[in-house]
Amino acid sequence: MSAPTQVFPRREGDGVAHHRWAVDLASARKAVRAKGLSAARLAREVQEMSQHLPRWIITVSQERLLIRCRRCDCLLVFDRGLRCVACDAPHRGKLPRDARLSWFGLLPPVGVDSLPRVARGLKERVPPGHVCGSHEGLGRYLLVPLVATYPQGFPKKEPEVFYQAGFFQLHGMPAERPAHDYHMLDRGRQCLFTAGEWRRRMTMRQVLQQRAYAHVIKMLNYANGKTAAFAKVS
Repeated sequence: MSAPTQVFPRREGDGVAHHRWAVDLASARKAVRAKGLSAARLAREVQEMSQHLPRWIITVSQERLLIRCRRCDCLLVFDRGLRCVACDAPHRGKLPRDARLSWFGLLPPVGVDSLPRVARGLKERVPPGHVCGSHEGLGRYLLVPLVATYPQGFPKKEPEVFYQAGFFQLHGMPAERPAHDYHMLDRGRQCLFTAGEWRRRMTMRQVLQQRAYAHVIKMLNYANGKTAAFAKVS
């Protein structure tokens, strides 16, 4: 099976070109300590993400902090080794010991016309890395970026999904801290599973589509004043 192809828009002169590359799976496994993540499992993860969330990029991070190109500060990708997606410079030297294989991307759009508090705040300021726009049939919407990482021991341990810091600058958002009432852990990490709920057959794609996206919607509802957004529904 051929390696999945990823694509990233980058500026060239006055226009935008789409850079495409085949994911270098061997380099991805060698780049970071990923005990438990077999070659077959990684190939399955990348293939599934490419099919269902094709604009997400596999990269490296320290928890939610993306490790970037030292020359131009753009994303590092696994293309003929680890290199910058923008300037094509190869990454030199070792990655930090706590570096992880990670996915970075924007979740599907969330309509905000029904969230007036959030919508008013977005008119004043859109947080860094977030995208706000409008579309016929959906109205005004928000795209939320996340960093999703494979921890040591995956798939025995569940992936960790992080908001970018700017998310908590949205109007009405609570403090960025561990909290039971809005299901947050430390450093902007979503609390997605109760004890014993994680199943190792679940993939990153399933975690993002089935858990993380729902968490984003609930957080936006919480910011809009629905403080029971995370209450369990029987």
